[in-house]
Amino acid sequence: MKSRNLVLAAAGLGLALTGIAPVTAGAETSGDVSVQAVHRKSAKCVSPADQKINISWGDGSVTTTVYYNNHCNQARAIELEFVRESGERFNKCFVAPAKKKSSKEIDNGNPNKVSILNRASCP
Repeated sequence: MKSRNLVLAAAGLGLALTGIAPVTAGAETSGDVSVQAVHRKSAKCVSPADQKINISWGDGSVTTTVYYNNHCNQARAIELEFVRESGERFNKCFVAPAKKKSSKEIDNGNPNKVSILNRASCP
């Protein structure tokens, strides 16, 4: 029993040194927990030239929420490209108003591409 505990302790120490937490027998995980990557993008404003519009979104499987903080004096369109299982590509677009911070939920998940357009309207 002592040798087993020593091996487990050594393994735990090795994992701790590599930055990986060991799984313990008493640890419980919920089945509904998922890890989503968070993506960020920004683009320069036309006016004021030293400001930006910043956006972020996650890899949701059903919907995509885009958070935006538009420091520009002009509205900017944000376009998301999605790919269906058949390979067909389609876009969803919305406009982030000037000088506004908010979010927009899109009815599709896991966008293939997200772009901040250089105009204030969607194509």
